[in-house]
Amino acid sequence: MAKINLALQKIAYASVFCLLLPLLLIFWARHTSGVVQLPVPPYPLAGALLAVAGLSLMLWAMHNLWHRGGGLPMNAFPPQHFVASGAYRLCRHPIYTGAVWLCAGAALYAQSPGGLWLVSPLFALLTAAYVAGFEREVMAKQFGARPMLHYGWFSLPPDNGHGVSFSKRLLLGLFIWLLWLLLYEAFVWLGIPPDVWYSNGVWDEAVPLWGFSVVFYVLLYPWAGLLPLCLRQNRLLRGFALDAFWGMALIFYCYLIIPAVVRYGRLPENTIWLHWIAQGREYDSAAAALPSFHVFWALLAARYSCLCRPQWRMVWAVLAALVIISCLTTHNHTLADVLAGMAAYWAVRQRQPVYRALLRAAESIANSWREWRIGRLRLINHGFYAALGGVCGFLVLAYLLPHYLWAVWLLGVAGFIGAGLWAQWVEGSSALLRPFGYYGSVLGIVLAGCLIAACSDLSGWTLLGAAALAACPIQLFGRCRCLIQGCCHGIPTEMPGIRFFHEKSRVCKLAGWQGQNLHPTQFYSIAANFLSFFLLWRLYRLQMPASFVAGMYLILSGAFRFVEESLRGEPQTPYFFGMRVYQWLALASVLTGILFTCLPSAPLFSGSLPARWLLHAVCYFVLIWCVYGLDYPNSMLRFSRLTQE
Repeated sequence: MAKINLALQKIAYASVFCLLLPLLLIFWARHTSGVVQLPVPPYPLAGALLAVAGLSLMLWAMHNLWHRGGGLPMNAFPPQHFVASGAYRLCRHPIYTGAVWLCAGAALYAQSPGGLWLVSPLFALLTAAYVAGFEREVMAKQFGARPMLHYGWFSLPPDNGHGVSFSKRLLLGLFIWLLWLLLYEAFVWLGIPPDVWYSNGVWDEAVPLWGFSVVFYVLLYPWAGLLPLCLRQNRLLRGFALDAFWGMALIFYCYLIIPAVVRYGRLPENTIWLHWIAQGREYDSAAAALPSFHVFWALLAARYSCLCRPQWRMVWAVLAALVIISCLTTHNHTLADVLAGMAAYWAVRQRQPVYRALLRAAESIANSWREWRIGRLRLINHGFYAALGGVCGFLVLAYLLPHYLWAVWLLGVAGFIGAGLWAQWVEGSSALLRPFGYYGSVLGIVLAGCLIAACSDLSGWTLLGAAALAACPIQLFGRCRCLIQGCCHGIPTEMPGIRFFHEKSRVCKLAGWQGQNLHPTQFYSIAANFLSFFLLWRLYRLQMPASFVAGMYLILSGAFRFVEESLRGEPQTPYFFGMRVYQWLALASVLTGILFTCLPSAPLFSGSLPARWLLHAVCYFVLIWCVYGLDYPNSMLRFSRLTQE
């Protein structure tokens, strides 16, 4: 019977990933191509070749797992032996890499804007979330640390001072620059956005046009392009690659959320230098400019050139300065582009100190429990953060629904009522305690939105789209309350984390991990909501359908939460079919979001704050602080306590 059950589980697993998932992606692409109205490069043959390459890589890796690993390509049922050869010599996850190639290639071949610009990038994100949130844990249990110690041709080298071969330098350098070129050209192809914002200022008009400076502008390409070949130590090559990847992540994210464009002036084509500038602009875009990649690459190239040849430090500094100046004197970039490029380089270079400083701030908040007794009442300071998040969400809703403040109030109240009932009935908390659950809040808002839509002229999609935008700041500040209370905490880790010391924290009372270094899962959630908000706000500014905005929130929230849940260590969290119950809910969130993006609706209203917003915001702030921070610690009434004494 056990063998039959195992066989049925494997059949179900294969059906989901080999049949249902491709059908879902096809359905998703077809039903969003009318919404994602973006130009598709007319290269179906290139798409076909990419799809064939992706399918071939997948089949090769599956064959390796079958013959060398002694098992099927199913991470829920891992093979008996760890495979590090064949397709796995190229990269750690060739099946997922091939699947993303297949998806993007098929979309390009079919000339599907929804498939290319929406489904393929989100499929890559969801695949990465699945690996980080599920497969990583399964592989660690099966093979220990060996998967993390496996280095393929295109993997980052180890962090040591050993020499690195020329072939490794060449392959990793090609990977870095091809990835950058592919993503950059994608933004070039998209062209000028409809919500354009020109970064030109009056100071840019005072910058002279020096045609000869295009020599330094063009010189950056061979300088930075050949630099990986000169990095002969693992540590140097690894550092350059990490800086490059983090820089791409930051700058391309800025391109997504900031519709900045350079207003090119007319060039008098009377010299060969100006002709070079004009030719370059024909193959470039005025949109992919802020922050300036040219500035970022110049500073990065100067840094690693100094590490390779420190005796030429002055030469590299002067060369980087000339490249940066040429961005202005060729009029290819504005001063805002240049300054933003410098800021991006600083952020990448200082990412570890900044991250550690943010963790110290999170740890300070986590150990800042304060309470005040007023007779039989107790006021806890963590309610302030819930109130701060609540009022930020209230203001977003008021901005998007300025003539329906009663609906804003109803959504806000339904959110915390649903959160309280969820924690009481689903999580099984003590009847005396008053905890709150995220998915209960979502369910409460959805039900309230349906009720409002049935009783008014407001569309349900308008309400859900507005609530999706408001949810990000609510969660962002609400996680600070989680830090103080100790809920949603992580598992012990050797990575930089946070420590909880306050005796009333749930980390200390329930998990027994006082003073231990834990994954800062609450901080991960704060960062995810911060990044998601600006993406959703850009969709709102682009007048995308409200259903699409709501769906994107559910997809992004589900993907990030799936990974976050895999790192959480609350002892009371139940498991279901090998995953935490909240990971299953995160998957349900993603699937619901996919469905929402396929459904038609009107865009959200143009925003404005009503005259009465300040009074309503203050009242809502006080209400939320009372709900989340005021209790009766000595009472035996239902829902009377926020925490156990």
